[in-house]
Amino acid sequence: MPLPNLPPRVAFLHVINDHRWLAASGCSWNLLMANNGVNTVRAEADRLLPDVIVAVRDCVLLQARSLIDFYTKCHARETDILLCDFGGLSIEPVLKSTLEGYKKSIEVHLLHLTAWRDSDYRAKHSASGQPNTMNRDWNKDIAPLIDNILAALKDASSKTSPWARPFADLHAACDSRYRNKLFPWPTHLGEKSDVEKYLTACGL
Repeated sequence: MPLPNLPPRVAFLHVINDHRWLAASGCSWNLLMANNGVNTVRAEADRLLPDVIVAVRDCVLLQARSLIDFYTKCHARETDILLCDFGGLSIEPVLKSTLEGYKKSIEVHLLHLTAWRDSDYRAKHSASGQPNTMNRDWNKDIAPLIDNILAALKDASSKTSPWARPFADLHAACDSRYRNKLFPWPTHLGEKSDVEKYLTACGL
């Protein structure tokens, strides 16, 4: 017997969390990488925490990898939380394809200890038909990756669905947090009880 899906009201709490921490870790990345990483924030962070940039980068990639599946998969494992579960929301095909293009590169870099991490190996075997075996230069590609995920969130919120408003509010909050570390995260997208009240007010 298949396992039941989470009701969208419950699943949305987890959707909020992954977007919220992508935005927060992306904000940290921007602060550390300002002026190509030569700045007082980076210097102080490195003094307190060894190789902090690696931890922040990997946090961004882990959240991004989860959200890529959220936006690009549908009718997968019954326990997956996916965009299509929210009133049939979807994103435009070109945006979906762009997000999918990051997926294997994140796995190569972080989630799978593989020979494709080696630059000489990639140069020798990259024509073998293996998809997305490139290990990207994440110092350059983190910002476009985050921008594309936030674009997917905005695109989803533009569709006709009872869930459009919550996704639009989540996009506004994530975009603000990503660009401003002092942005106060909205109460109605925080604690479970507050989110439930908000969704009830939205008629969900």
